Amino acid sequence: MDGARPRPIDAVAVLVAAGLTPTIGYPGPGLVILLAGALPVLWMRRAPLTVAWISAGTAIVLSVLSVLVPAVFPPPAAGAPIWPPACAFAAYGAMALTAERHRGLPRWLPVIVLALAVLTLPDRLPLVARTEAVIALAVMYGLYVSVRDRLRDELAERSERVERERLAGEMHDVVTHRVSRMVLQAGVLGAAAGDERARASAEDIRATGCEALDELRHMVALLRRDTGEGFDLGLPLPDLRSLVTESALDGMPVELTVDGTPVPVSGLVGRTAYLVVQEALANVRKHAPGADVRVRVRYTHGFVRLGVRNTAGQPDAWVAASEPGMSLLDLRRRVEVAGGELETGPGDDGGFHVEATFPTAPA
Repeated sequence: MDGARPRPIDAVAVLVAAGLTPTIGYPGPGLVILLAGALPVLWMRRAPLTVAWISAGTAIVLSVLSVLVPAVFPPPAAGAPIWPPACAFAAYGAMALTAERHRGLPRWLPVIVLALAVLTLPDRLPLVARTEAVIALAVMYGLYVSVRDRLRDELAERSERVERERLAGEMHDVVTHRVSRMVLQAGVLGAAAGDERARASAEDIRATGCEALDELRHMVALLRRDTGEGFDLGLPLPDLRSLVTESALDGMPVELTVDGTPVPVSGLVGRTAYLVVQEALANVRKHAPGADVRVRVRYTHGFVRLGVRNTAGQPDAWVAASEPGMSLLDLRRRVEVAGGELETGPGDDGGFHVEATFPTAPA
């Protein structure tokens, strides 16, 4: 916090230190030195170590002068609260307000010197005990504030970084989906075009779209590697129980089983896996109402497999109306973008199955 501007609370600290100064019992010259040592507390946030050294220096100077000129600088009064009056604020500032680059031995040195300087008053043991106790409490509270502020800043920075990566990942998914559709449509157009010029233009569009997808994947991979936060650290798959509950409310009970030990996956894999299950359940509600549905998640070495299987539906069964979702072709493309594979097809019992396989290591 070096370089921060003074706050009103700092002025209060100066007034408290100045108010305690007359209780020390020094005559004019000693009173001036103590007041001069208390005034820099106002700049405790701007230069905490400097303020701490001034307080420590004040204690040392007064101790030396009490030995050399005892008539002018007698020992402090036995009933004084603490000595010197600014010691508590100086110790707190050194612990709590010192910049990160100066933490360690540099911030401890002035506090140690200050604590040792107080020990030069062997004939004032109650005053020494009170002062050392106050310095110890100020140090402990300063350390607490330092750790609290550092953790708060780190959590805020981490939350901001994770949210930024989440938004980047969502934008990546959306853009990839749209460009993938353009590539697919360009391929279909090229295959159906009878004119060579139109076929060449369609192929050029398809090739450009593929290059854009590759560049987008490369750019997102670089961003993830540089930040090292968020979904690049790897998180478990999103909780699928919300989809099961939603399906049950829509009139379609779903059985969910998880085999193996869950392991982290990249954010892209997690979002795509959730999308696969969501779209598969929506298709069952739409095309096979009344069917028995089972969602199975299996963790194997290096991969996670998600399967959604349903039996044949019952035409007279009731389920809530389902919104139109993605086609299997679009869903397959999203799975491939995430580095996975998608298998779909009819089952032996007249139903249908959708199975997606994803790597568990970040791409």
